[in-house]
Amino acid sequence: MKGEQSLLEGPNRSFRENSTPAVIQYRSRLASLTEYDVEQVKIANYADTVKQLDAYYGQVKRQILNHQSSTTGLFPQMTEEKEIASIRDSIYCAVAIWSLYQAYKRIDDDRGKAYELGQSAVKCMRGILFCWMRQAEEKLEKYKMNQCPEHALHSRFHLETGQPLEEDPECDNYGHLQLDVVSLYLLFLVQMIMSGLQIIYTMDEVNFVQNLVYYVERAYRTPDFGMWERGSKYNDNTPEIHASSIGMAKSALEAINGCNLFGDKGASWSVVYVDIDAHSRNRSIFETLLPRESSSKVSCFLR
Repeated sequence: MKGEQSLLEGPNRSFRENSTPAVIQYRSRLASLTEYDVEQVKIANYADTVKQLDAYYGQVKRQILNHQSSTTGLFPQMTEEKEIASIRDSIYCAVAIWSLYQAYKRIDDDRGKAYELGQSAVKCMRGILFCWMRQAEEKLEKYKMNQCPEHALHSRFHLETGQPLEEDPECDNYGHLQLDVVSLYLLFLVQMIMSGLQIIYTMDEVNFVQNLVYYVERAYRTPDFGMWERGSKYNDNTPEIHASSIGMAKSALEAINGCNLFGDKGASWSVVYVDIDAHSRNRSIFETLLPRESSSKVSCFLR
């Protein structure tokens, strides 16, 4: 229509219709410069990422891996500790190592660091598994019949041998019944297996993990010593029902239900299942108990 001018008319039209060699060379130069700039940005970002990962790798080597036991794969609670290994702190250390392993998997050339980090995490998780499997008949089977602190799986072991600390003078007064520790182990066990790490090897280990699921399913009615490892706030060595333990058990049950412990190579007999009724009871008691932590501990939101 008259009075209307297309965007291709005027100088834009003459520029686009001009196909002289000079214009073609100019256009190709613009395109090549744009691609070059984008590639340089990608290279710079990749180099910065590798540099940051290497810095984190140095910190993990100095502050975590240097303190890992060469025999059991466990970690002490304090750096100067040479005999007592804490299961809770070992799980935290394994998760930190595994997180850096996940980051190294995303770069092209990790120079073998991803494999080293992944196997270090596997060694720690299997070390915890072996320590608990030694107590299968002595503790776990009895605990399924009677949920009392005397039959609980231990939360501390000898750092080098992996044996229970029977000779420890504080062992009798230490509250090993910490359901959140076992739940935390199950939760990160599933995540590590889903990331591609092979942690469970045989059906004996699969059956034991299924027993660990039974171990935490009754968290809604089992008083334990909680994440503070002391029971009630009066420090009288009295266990009580903790919302944090129930919540951690609920998360672990949701994560491991239907999980194949052999990963992608597993079959139907290596799948772990959860009692749905037990999960529902944990959820209802957890919602009822909140926002309190326990009968003697009040949540910080109520203060």
